[in-house]
Amino acid sequence: CALTPPQDKFYAECAAAGSATQLAYVGAELAGAIACRLELLPDRSGALLYVMTVGVLAPHRDRAIGTRLLRHALNEGSRDPFLTHAYLHVQTNNADAIAFYKKFGFVEDGVARNYYKRLEPPDAAVLRLDLREWTPETIRGVTYERFDPMAQ
Repeated sequence: CALTPPQDKFYAECAAAGSATQLAYVGAELAGAIACRLELLPDRSGALLYVMTVGVLAPHRDRAIGTRLLRHALNEGSRDPFLTHAYLHVQTNNADAIAFYKKFGFVEDGVARNYYKRLEPPDAAVLRLDLREWTPETIRGVTYERFDPMAQ
C-alpha cells in the first residue's frame, strides 16, 4: 500500500483542473495564485469547478490580480461544456470576500457547519455560480506564458 502525501494530491488536483489553476507574476516576482480542482457530479452527468484558494501577496494587493485570476478561472471553466457550476467556501464572517465573489455573480448556497478546523467561526458560506450563464471576458493587461517543468 502506497500513501500519497497530501501536497502531492493537492498538486495533482490542480493539474487536473488544467489552465483554471494559475500563478500570477508581476515581472519575475510571484504575486498570486488561484488553485482549482474538478469534482465529478454523483450521476456523472457533469462536473463542478471547485475554487480551492485565491491568494495575492500583500505587496501586490489592490491591483486587480485576484480579480484577473478568478475571471480567468471562470472563463476557462465556462468553455468546458462538461462543467456546470463553480463553487467555493468562504468563512462566514469574511464579508469582504463574500462581496468580492458576489461581484462575479456567485450566490450564497447554504452554510457548511464546522468546515474549518482551526478557525473561528468554523462555518463556511458556500457560494455557487452557474458556469453555463457566465460570459467569458477579455482580461486586459495580462500575458500568458506556458510553464514546462520538463524544460527545467
